[in-house]
Amino acid sequence: MFTHGAPRTSTDATSIGLLVLRLAVGGFLLPHGLGKLFGWFSGPGLAGFAGELQQFGLPSAAPLPLVLAALQTALGLMVVAGAFTRIAAVGAAAFLGVTVALNASHGWFWMHGGIEYPMLWLLAHLMIAFTGPGTLSIDAARRGSAHGH
Repeated sequence: MFTHGAPRTSTDATSIGLLVLRLAVGGFLLPHGLGKLFGWFSGPGLAGFAGELQQFGLPSAAPLPLVLAALQTALGLMVVAGAFTRIAAVGAAAFLGVTVALNASHGWFWMHGGIEYPMLWLLAHLMIAFTGPGTLSIDAARRGSAHGH
């Protein structure tokens, strides 16, 4: 199918495509968790995240902000690495589902604070949950499987 050192089979191409998707999807989620956890990437840190939760009328007492920020960070890492991928992708999709619900009153377009952008990432995580991580993943290595499912 491909030449000059590129993937030779559709299975190879699919695994590379799933790796790229996992790197993007988990890689885009990860800085949001790290920003909440440590204040990195101009994130709010734990105190700021607790304030954001309060603004939305959600519980914000310790240790909840820490648990949520750590979980979001871990889910992003797991998706990137392809470790317990399906579970991690569903968990990440749940986080994004909450974001979609919280922003629904702002309409569709993200430029107006709407749900467009988080919905895209929610659907991308669900795609990974349905397809699995591919062969270039910790899950595939753990199973010794060429299918990564």
